[in-house]
Amino acid sequence: MTKLRLELKKKNGDVVVYEQDKVPASRVLDFWDIQEKLEAGDTSYTPKKYLLDRIDYCASLFSAKSVTREAILEGLNAWELEETIDDIILTAVGVKKEVDPKLMELVQQKPESVS
Repeated sequence: MTKLRLELKKKNGDVVVYEQDKVPASRVLDFWDIQEKLEAGDTSYTPKKYLLDRIDYCASLFSAKSVTREAILEGLNAWELEETIDDIILTAVGVKKEVDPKLMELVQQKPESVS
């Protein structure tokens, strides 16, 4: 079953894992609102504002109130931010799906040779 997953490191070093298994389909439209702002060509909509909107969108997908823009910005390493945000968004809008480990195991098994 596909679910959103976010791992954030607290200041004391502890890692907190947040999972969300239900995201209403209407939230896909919220993401497209962000994309429309980007594609409108408004020069005041800077890359920074676009990134912050994407972070806010990701935070809003989790029911845990502790998942906020600030928590994400402080809980991820800089080099993890873009990939993590992209993974969450792509999963939420249905582009990226979690692969069933049992299915992958079957796919990776080599067929027995027939003599």
